[in-house]
Amino acid sequence: MAPIAGTSLYGGRSLEIVAGEGATVRDRSGREYIDFLCGHGAALFGHGHPDLRAALVEASALPWTIGMGLDAPARSAFLRLLGGLLEEGRAYLANSGAEAVEAALKLVMLLRPDRRRILAARRAFHGRTLGALGLTFNPHYRNPWKEVLLPVEFFAPEELPGAVDERTAAVFIEPVQGEGGVFPLDVSLGRALSEACRREGALLVADEIQSGWGRCGSLLASPLVGLDPDMVTLAKGLAGGLPAGALVWKGALGDFPSMSHGSTYGGNPLVSAVALRGHEVIGRDGLLERSVKVGSYLRSKLSQLPSVVAVRGLGLLVGVEIEGRSAPVVRALQERGLLALPAGPQVVRFLPPLVADVPSCDRAVAIFASVLEGRP
Repeated sequence: MAPIAGTSLYGGRSLEIVAGEGATVRDRSGREYIDFLCGHGAALFGHGHPDLRAALVEASALPWTIGMGLDAPARSAFLRLLGGLLEEGRAYLANSGAEAVEAALKLVMLLRPDRRRILAARRAFHGRTLGALGLTFNPHYRNPWKEVLLPVEFFAPEELPGAVDERTAAVFIEPVQGEGGVFPLDVSLGRALSEACRREGALLVADEIQSGWGRCGSLLASPLVGLDPDMVTLAKGLAGGLPAGALVWKGALGDFPSMSHGSTYGGNPLVSAVALRGHEVIGRDGLLERSVKVGSYLRSKLSQLPSVVAVRGLGLLVGVEIEGRSAPVVRALQERGLLALPAGPQVVRFLPPLVADVPSCDRAVAIFASVLEGRP
């Protein structure tokens, strides 16, 4: 098959997916794979979830997109739901995590116009658009555009509380660093960082694009690691894999001035309806509790493998540090029917959907063990 234009951006896997259900997908030849990649975490509810499919069919009979300034029941309900995540919260709807981060940066600059310092963590990943890329640590992503990036100061996570001062506009932090190696923030550090930002009047922005909406066992992972954020960015699984992103902030902070930001497609009724149904499924099916239980089981099983250095994560955001390079292991896993992704040079990341069960975890661990041990 001839390569598809643009695949060089992502390093094509030479795998064409034609079907999927739950935590599995199938390629054109009919081979089945355990999908613990899940669209880099966006397929939060797995594939073909009947409730989300029904919501999509129902919403497709109504106007799909209406533009900014007009209201729709699904959009209004979704905004209210998101606003409830923070005190008197307000929300802005976008189409992706990077857009949510860009909105957060603009709001920070509006709310703290006399402050110039923006802090982020080493190993951080916040996106690849120019503003978000300024907050992203990896030099491989940054170097081609380093001359035009926002000046951001990077610190080791444990150094961040001491770095906050009266000149600091905001600190951007992931409750669990995903791409940076799957490092959950220590609870005491999260509390110290929250206190430092409150004391100095700096805004604390939690990037929950990968950790949020149930993946870590709570709608927001921030409280699990001691963070009390002023703003939260969400995306990936927010609408079960449809393009959706959101910025949520504490209402007392203020708001965007009229016409100072916008999105043609953000918060369209179609996506909003599917996102609302997904939230209903989370509560109805106990998926937060399931994330904790299945994630704990998976990490326990992985930690028993002899060639594993460390297992980290929260809920169903799992990183396995190994002795060798992660990229060849991820390729070998795919060859044996398990989809995963790297998280740095020596960490394999698993992002199972919320519907993953113990048998699928057992199969995944068995495949992982066979690859690490070099078994055929």
